[in-house]
Amino acid sequence: MQATLTFNLPDDQFEYDYTYNAARYKEALKDIMNIMRNEVKYGNHDEGTCEIIDNLYVQFGDTIGDLLAT
Repeated sequence: MQATLTFNLPDDQFEYDYTYNAARYKEALKDIMNIMRNEVKYGNHDEGTCEIIDNLYVQFGDTIGDLLAT
């Protein structure tokens, strides 16, 4: 299977840049998830702070989970 994306530059420059950097954005999202997970697991935080971070981690995962699975 092949796919070709066509952009009308310079009019579509924003869309082109976003598409071109998609893999970097995905890796950044994975890094953010790992940072939150490590803060709960290894950070020196009180229980309330860990609970807040954990809740954010779960919400973030629910929002972007399918994107990171591929």
